[in-house]
Amino acid sequence: MREILPHIKIGLHETGEVVLVVEDYELFDFIDDYLSDECDVSAESFKFADRVGGEVVTAFFAHSTTIEQLEAALSRVSPETVQSIYRLNNDAP
Repeated sequence: MREILPHIKIGLHETGEVVLVVEDYELFDFIDDYLSDECDVSAESFKFADRVGGEVVTAFFAHSTTIEQLEAALSRVSPETVQSIYRLNNDAP
């Protein structure tokens, strides 16, 4: 896994699927809406895990979705926007 934006990591699952891990549900909701509405990229399934102060969301994408495609889409999201949304539910930077 590699952090591509604050609180957002990307990698490959052992099954070959691209995986996106977002460390806050509200931030995930923003990213998911952005990817599906603006980039026409949608996750196929999700895994939710509780953490202190919220949830970590893991999104699994179709085998046809590449890491490069997802990185290119997310490169248009500013780190400042990500931090601002993350701070809505979290005290940490």
